[in-house]
Order: sequence, then C-alpha cells, then structure tokens
Amino acid sequence: MKPTNENLENVAAPLIARWLITAAKERRVVTYGEAMEKLEREEGFSSIGRATKLGFPAGKLMDVLYEADEDSPLLNSLLVRQDTRLPGAGIGGYLANHYGIKKLGKDGAIDKHPKLWSEYSEDAMQEVYDFDGWEDLYERAFHRKYVADVVAKKRKTGKDGAEKDGIPRGRGGEGENHKALRLWVTENSKKIAPRLKGVRSETEVELLSGDRVDSVYYADGQTLAIEVKSSTSNWYDLQRGIYQCVKYQAVMKAMDPREDAVVSALLVTEDKLDGTLKALAKQLGIKHKRVSPDRKTIK
Repeated sequence: MKPTNENLENVAAPLIARWLITAAKERRVVTYGEAMEKLEREEGFSSIGRATKLGFPAGKLMDVLYEADEDSPLLNSLLVRQDTRLPGAGIGGYLANHYGIKKLGKDGAIDKHPKLWSEYSEDAMQEVYDFDGWEDLYERAFHRKYVADVVAKKRKTGKDGAEKDGIPRGRGGEGENHKALRLWVTENSKKIAPRLKGVRSETEVELLSGDRVDSVYYADGQTLAIEVKSSTSNWYDLQRGIYQCVKYQAVMKAMDPREDAVVSALLVTEDKLDGTLKALAKQLGIKHKRVSPDRKTIK
C-alpha cells in the first residue's frame, strides 16, 4: 500500500488513533518511528520515508475526533519525536486552539517557545491519560469497533517478538541462537568490555525483581548487566531489549548496598539497530554493541 495522502488519511489515521488510545491506557507515548515501523511491517505500507510524514494522519485523526466531540483531549499529543518525547510542529494549531495560546500556532513556535511548547504539550498528554471515554469516542468518530493495539495484546500474553529468550522464568523456552550468543558473551568479557579489569562473569543471573539477566560482568568497581538479542530477534525484540536493560540497571543498582557502586547495562545484538532504536537507546543511556554471527566483528 502506497503512503499517499488518501491512504494515510483513510487507513493510517484510524490505526494510529487506536495505537495512541492503547498508549493512553498504558500511560506512555508512541514515537513517529514506532508508528512508521508498525504501518510498514504490520499493515502493508510501502516505505513511508520520513517518519514525521505521519504528522498528516495525526492531524486527520484529531479532526475526526473533533467532529464526534469538540471537547476531545488532544490524542495526537501522544505521537512524539524520539529526541524530545514531545509532539512535533504539526500539533501547534491544535495546542493554540485548545488552550487559547495563539503563539503556539504560529510557524516556528516549537523552536521559539520551547518551554511553553513543553508545558502545554505535557498538559495535553495528561488530559489524554485522564480521559476515560476513549473507546466510546473512537467508535463514534471512526464508526468501527475499538480493538486494543495488537502488539500490546501480545505483550500481555508473552508472545511479542520473534526470539525465544526464555524470560521471564523460562517463558516459552530459550532458542538455540539466543543461547549460543548468551554463552559466548558470558565467556568473552575481554572482547565485549575490554576496559573492565578483574572480570568475573556469570550467566542467567536472578534479580530480586524476578528478572533474569543474560550475562553479568562483575569487575573492579563496576557491574555490567548484559541483555543479548540474536539474529532471530525482530524490531520489537530489540526494542524490548533496550527497556530490559533499563530495568536491569535500575534493579541491580537498588540491590547494591554501596553508595558509590557503578552499575550499567549493555545491549548486545547480532543485527543493527535502526535509527529509531539507536535514538531510544541513546536517550535512555543504554549502550549497544553489535556482534557478527561469526563472532569475528564487534562494533
């Protein structure tokens, strides 16, 4: 399906609205890059190009919601840029009208008034989170039944992604590719983290949160938690790996009684991270290394 304006309006807009409503229920946002990935990988759209092109269907979905309820919260505020975690320039007119702040609707407002933009964007997000009538409004506006985001439903049943990594608690077993990479990383600390000294490495380390870390390097003055994703991982597995690293880092830091303990996390993959995932990892402070399937190249 080509990303024409017609298809973006008639096909993409209702889908994005549904994804944003699911995000609202989970108190999170959806990045332009994530929405583009879903449209291309799950809904059959050909290459959209720039993720910010989705500002068009984001505006259209808001217009449809306004037709059903002129007081609707700004659902499009949950479609955000990866770098700022705030909506892009296209929401300016909606913010201006919703809050009566004319300067937000003028060209360049996102750069000229960054504090104001952040303040009212976050206010809009909060209104979206607090609103409890999304399912009914969606069905009245788009004349179709609301169905929760498929990815979110899979996440709850533990079937998202393609890689079997055996977490948590051996869920679905561990795939051979994941196991091979996990054991190799555990045994090759000098290649993965050459700057660490006095490393003792362990695998499948249990945390008090109930999580299990693929590999942990215990070094002089530093602890490094490592999540691995083999070549059988898809985009959603890689995204999940980044958030797993965030969790491991926080939990292991909380478990360590030393005030000056240095605890960090690393994602090791066999495939590249695309631009969206690289930006996410950077924003969350998670380092990444790529290991070639033959183990000859580490980047």
